[in-house]
Amino acid sequence: MSRVSATRVSVTFDDHTVLQQIDMSATGGELVAVIGPNGAGKTTLLRCLAGEIDAHDGDIRIDDSDPTDLSVGDRASKRAFLTQTDRRDVPYTVETVVGFGTFASEVVTDDRTDLIRRCMDEMEVSEFADRVVSTLSGGERRRVSLARTFAQSASVILLDEPTDSLDFSHADLALAAARSRSDEGATVFVTTHDLNLAAKHATRIAVLDGGRVVADGAPAEVLTSDLLSRTYGCAIHVADHPTEPRLVVFR
Repeated sequence: MSRVSATRVSVTFDDHTVLQQIDMSATGGELVAVIGPNGAGKTTLLRCLAGEIDAHDGDIRIDDSDPTDLSVGDRASKRAFLTQTDRRDVPYTVETVVGFGTFASEVVTDDRTDLIRRCMDEMEVSEFADRVVSTLSGGERRRVSLARTFAQSASVILLDEPTDSLDFSHADLALAAARSRSDEGATVFVTTHDLNLAAKHATRIAVLDGGRVVADGAPAEVLTSDLLSRTYGCAIHVADHPTEPRLVVFR
């Protein structure tokens, strides 16, 4: 099982400190939902963990490696990273794009077709496998990107706002797919503004505010009305779900 860690990580852009002394780690089997208001540093944290940007202070590790020291190919084999924005001008078919994810995986060639089909089925994009991605809606493109990310079969999965543009059903589908990977032993980080999906699917929730971790623990420990109201600057209420053993967050 892979381990991902950030130790006293700080990042500054144009004299503005985005992350301040972040300490966070996760191992295989965990799905960590990173929540917090706009500008809290969630995307910057994921980009650091992915090796896309170099922390200005502190240490990032995937297992024993600093991801920024790895080649692009080695990084791709260790972690799958879904960015927040999907390109609109992709001139390839859905099946081809999902297949791109298998290039960095250790799946043998004979199994790649099955893997591509499974990931397309999982994200419910198989029906337009032959369509060019640029002709799809924003939500459909997002599901294609998720299928491609999962097709990497990486032991570390980093998803930045994976449910952006998705309807209720497909947003839940995306987080359920992420949780299934952690249940199979992957280490998963997800940034999200959907606190109810975080409550439903995450094994841990880390709250960022002003570039700092203000809470980190099990959903039942972290999702409190007082903490969320302070963090988001508005009245937020938390209650037990009426039919499931989880919390519900509402205003």
